[in-house]
Amino acid sequence: VGPLNNAHKFFIANIDYQTTAPQVKSYFAQFGNVNHVKLIPHHSDPDNGILPKSIPGSASQRHKGYGFLFMMDHESAMAVERYVNAFPNNKIEMLGRRDVFVKRHDERRRNVGNAGRNAG
Repeated sequence: VGPLNNAHKFFIANIDYQTTAPQVKSYFAQFGNVNHVKLIPHHSDPDNGILPKSIPGSASQRHKGYGFLFMMDHESAMAVERYVNAFPNNKIEMLGRRDVFVKRHDERRRNVGNAGRNAG
């Protein structure tokens, strides 16, 4: 994993719970160099005894169905962006699942919205 560049970061949602980060990485490799995939894990809730389910055959815990894709370089990120922008509402079919939402993640835009909520 190289340095994670937010300029090449994408938010991915509606991922099948059985899908692993290596599978997502392999899928997006068709567009260029994938740096890293981070699927957001479920956390245990000790107060009510809820523990996340593990993925069969994997040491990792089940994820929440969304995460982040970091492409290695500008060209690879642009290839992903061109592909997903060709679909209505940026919803693609990925690894047999329909309506997977993929969108470039813009930290600056997100932080501007949060700053407005905290002011005042």
